Amino acid sequence: MARWLLVAVLVLAACSAPPPEWAELPPPAPGARVLAMVPVDGGVLVLGSVPGPEGRAPAAWMTADGRGWRPVALAPHSAYAFQAELASAGAANGQVTVLGQAFGGAHGNPRMTVWSGSTESLTEYPQPFELFGGPHAIAVNAAAAGLLVGQWDEVSGRYGAAVWTTADGRTWRRQADDPALASAPGEQTSAVGVTSGPSGFLVAGGNQRGADLLPLAWVSPDGQTWRRLSVPGTGSTAQRAACDANGCVLFGASAGARPQALCWQVGLDGSVAAPHPGPAGSTVDVKQASLGAQAFVTVSADSVARLYSVSRDCASWTELPLPAVAPEAYVAAVPAGLLLATTAADRSGLWWRKS
Repeated sequence: MARWLLVAVLVLAACSAPPPEWAELPPPAPGARVLAMVPVDGGVLVLGSVPGPEGRAPAAWMTADGRGWRPVALAPHSAYAFQAELASAGAANGQVTVLGQAFGGAHGNPRMTVWSGSTESLTEYPQPFELFGGPHAIAVNAAAAGLLVGQWDEVSGRYGAAVWTTADGRTWRRQADDPALASAPGEQTSAVGVTSGPSGFLVAGGNQRGADLLPLAWVSPDGQTWRRLSVPGTGSTAQRAACDANGCVLFGASAGARPQALCWQVGLDGSVAAPHPGPAGSTVDVKQASLGAQAFVTVSADSVARLYSVSRDCASWTELPLPAVAPEAYVAAVPAGLLLATTAADRSGLWWRKS
């Protein structure tokens, strides 16, 4: 009798134990640290760093499925490029723009490097120091194809949103005085995230007006002329943008004692719907967003990465439990599944799950 009970328990356990959802994959290189995943023709461009003689060294790879990897040839030129981590990128029409970051100088400030090229090779083009740095620099935050966004201390003395554009990937020009971007009296605008969309570029950010924090977004057909979008809500900011051919979404977070992730649906006409709430925590930071049949967004809540599938109208959030605890996570769709990086201070774990 005891034997039959034991067999029954074992059979029941075998039937009820769920199969593992995530399968661990070998990293693209020993000690690889992943900081961005960008869907491109032919697969996913994965960016980050590997151990180097001065701490870290830039690295990039192409993959079609997370199992086979091809290194992207890199040509650094400036001193900081050799120790930069590649942290943000955009790609469109075969053009790839990458933003790298190292830390140095007397105060350990971020030193930005800009790379251009393709999924075959990326070249760093050194820029004048005060294009991205110097006494008027605030931040350079994110990249799209041929465009960077951030904040700059304007001639008026009020810092505000700024963009940097290039026609050839080599020479960049800063634009901080467009009335749509610049801070008007009594406000401080900031540009945090950017993506290419069906009608050009979509930028996510915020606007501080006295004690009020307001979400803000901009659109541009060419990176030269900008238009503000009215984003519903108060006490919050937009942090990331994602688009496909049929529309866009913005992700951000509310402010306050217990912030909450937010999602706004953006129509092709530039209309922005009221936000739908997601997870909350003592701290909430949206790391990455992508859009297809549904949106995938990675959120750092209480310094722990979480992954969510979000409906295109932003109304439904479904958490996809991660296979490892990490402060950051990045995800991309691959054939029949999802490719995931769980990223710590010195390396990343790579994972795949069936979609």
